[in-house]
Amino acid sequence: MKLPNQIIARDSIDPKLAVGSSLPNPKGLFAIVFALYIVNDEKDHLEYSDKNGTGIKLKSSLIPLLKSFFSGINGYSDLEIESLETNNPLLEMQIEPLQVPLQLFWKIAKINIVGTDSSSGERTGGVRFPKKLFFTTNMDIVKSSISDENDSFTNNSKELIYSWLFNKSTSSSLQYIELKLIKTLTIFSEETLFKTWDNTTEIIFQQEGIYTSLDSTNPKVNIKGTKEIKGTLRNLKAVLDKNLHPFLKNNGDEVELINPANANIFGYYKNKVSNYLDLSPKSIEIKKIEKEEFVNSESISCLNKIFYGAPGTGKSHKVKELVAGKEERTERVTFHPEYDYNAFIGGYKPTMDGDNIRYKFVPQAFTNIYVKAWNDLENDYYLVIEEINRGNCAEIFGDIFQLLDRTNDYHITPSKELKEYLTTEFSGNLKIDGEKLILPPNLNILATMNTSDQSLFPMDSAFKRRWDWEYIPINYEASENNISSKFKVQLSEQESFSWLLFIKEVNSLIKSNDNLGMDKCLGNYFIKPTTDEIDVETFINKAIFYLWNDVFKDENEENNIFLNKTSYEDFFPIKPNGIEKVKEILNILKVEIAAE
Repeated sequence: MKLPNQIIARDSIDPKLAVGSSLPNPKGLFAIVFALYIVNDEKDHLEYSDKNGTGIKLKSSLIPLLKSFFSGINGYSDLEIESLETNNPLLEMQIEPLQVPLQLFWKIAKINIVGTDSSSGERTGGVRFPKKLFFTTNMDIVKSSISDENDSFTNNSKELIYSWLFNKSTSSSLQYIELKLIKTLTIFSEETLFKTWDNTTEIIFQQEGIYTSLDSTNPKVNIKGTKEIKGTLRNLKAVLDKNLHPFLKNNGDEVELINPANANIFGYYKNKVSNYLDLSPKSIEIKKIEKEEFVNSESISCLNKIFYGAPGTGKSHKVKELVAGKEERTERVTFHPEYDYNAFIGGYKPTMDGDNIRYKFVPQAFTNIYVKAWNDLENDYYLVIEEINRGNCAEIFGDIFQLLDRTNDYHITPSKELKEYLTTEFSGNLKIDGEKLILPPNLNILATMNTSDQSLFPMDSAFKRRWDWEYIPINYEASENNISSKFKVQLSEQESFSWLLFIKEVNSLIKSNDNLGMDKCLGNYFIKPTTDEIDVETFINKAIFYLWNDVFKDENEENNIFLNKTSYEDFFPIKPNGIEKVKEILNILKVEIAAE
């Protein structure tokens, strides 16, 4: 006897309440998906696109089918249909902003990148990958709502879908059919969850929450709240903006009835929605999810960035400004030749358990910030790496470096010990894609690099291309904004000279030497005094030592600030030998000494 199979246990649905999900063209998106469903003989799935450079295009076999379906209706154009091959929302939008309206709002189709269930492949940049649609029974309901008694499309139905495809105004003869379609799509969206904020309080609601808030004393409901609109709420706002709700419309950030005279009819609809939701109770799991910055490259705030330049240009200061006020959400490390993977990621170490020694996984900077960031996706987190090129990056990052490629679907399998630790930290949910680690979307990795140290551990091209790079130049402008322009080196109580003029002249000599170049120059803050005054001892012990030992030591006298084979020991004792030697250098560089 053949009996039914057991009920399928399905994963809880991620409601994507905060993912970037702009929906600028809801009519166009629905229309292209529905048209493809129809011309594909109403099958359950369709792989609809092919690669086209860094983007995708509609499969060429679909264009004749679309032409055949729409041909003969009022306003039809072959050229308009042909334009869909490279220009429609299914090709332009990223995978996650597509999933929100198709899977969560209207529930008309699942959509995946071909060959993977991952949603992260298009989070940044302009790259698009071929995708596949998996249609739901809601498509059959849509078809029935706008078909005739024979379940066939009239020209009016086709004209309506065609007008939505190209965002044309709806003629009066089509408005009745359009209202039926709008009502159908609205019903599909009634189970969708939305999130808004009342200051620090989250408000999770369905459209029912709007309906029940509207009454004669409260004719408007604010859906924006006190924070930026994100996730599914963006889709709802887009639909209301485009007049795609049978009863509601937007009035700025507030929602109100389109026609207060229809309050009774709206009341019946509100009660029917409530009755329907009573009959379809669901266990709701609210997950924290990805942030809006993944919508497009212009809005990305999550960075892998290396700030580089000559020593003392203010690279660390730049990073300090970026994380100011966020120190509690920041981990700092400094790379050095002995730093390794275990010191960066973590590893097993002996610990005391009473009188016994046992080994357990001890997380380090990367793993600590990884866990914190996943557990608090509402805030940005920062991993700061000072002097990144003074360590062996290939050894320190290991396979973790693959995660830095935020523009591609590069995920990694964690080591057994790391996986066990993360499983414990996340109560069984590793925050990974299947068995693969993924970088938290709110984790910024900022690094500094002195170009003069680039020979310590050269970075390979695969590692370099996973970072954005920002050069921090030396600033020779004498202005209020350039604090170093006020620094002076005090030779004695009566004599001093300008630090800014000194580095300008010595750097000019360094840059003119083909053996040296910009990497050896002195930055504005190579010396950072507590006041505007640099004492001569500090100047000799830091600036002069660097210039003698790392810059001019092997240069001939023609390109040297150290005359007559001067050694560093000749600067001691500083008074008077060092001061006299400094004056020799200032004379060569034509830097004036000011008398006070």
